[in-house]
Amino acid sequence: MRKRSRVLIDTDVFIIDLRYPQDPRYIENKKFLERVRQGELVGLTTFFNLMEVCGILSFNLSPQSLEELFLGFATRFNVKILFPQGRDEEVCFTPSEVLALMKRKLSFGNALIAEVAGRHRRHLDIFVTWNSFYFEGKFPIKVITPNRV
Repeated sequence: MRKRSRVLIDTDVFIIDLRYPQDPRYIENKKFLERVRQGELVGLTTFFNLMEVCGILSFNLSPQSLEELFLGFATRFNVKILFPQGRDEEVCFTPSEVLALMKRKLSFGNALIAEVAGRHRRHLDIFVTWNSFYFEGKFPIKVITPNRV
């Protein structure tokens, strides 16, 4: 039996699926997410990615629709949500570790995502993003685009 790749999925992949059907990458993006939905790939994302998706879409969704997206996200995309260290609903990160990542020219949001990925790297194979150029050489796991998975 072949091992399924464990893919950490970036915000932009979800945003293209949810908001931009006219994007030239939409079809490849959809194919990738369908592989995750079908269980061919083990999909994961971070709590920070989920919050970014909700923040971006909050301008165009009703409060109820936004809450439904937040609560149903993991099921909708067949992904597991990875949290930073903390307990229950407490979301924590280590400022020194995030700052070290920012020194490598990552934005605050991307540094938070990289920090969670670093904590879970033993359970991840690749990071999937359309913005791979932001993460090359700065991320704790291999970085590729959805059309390369």
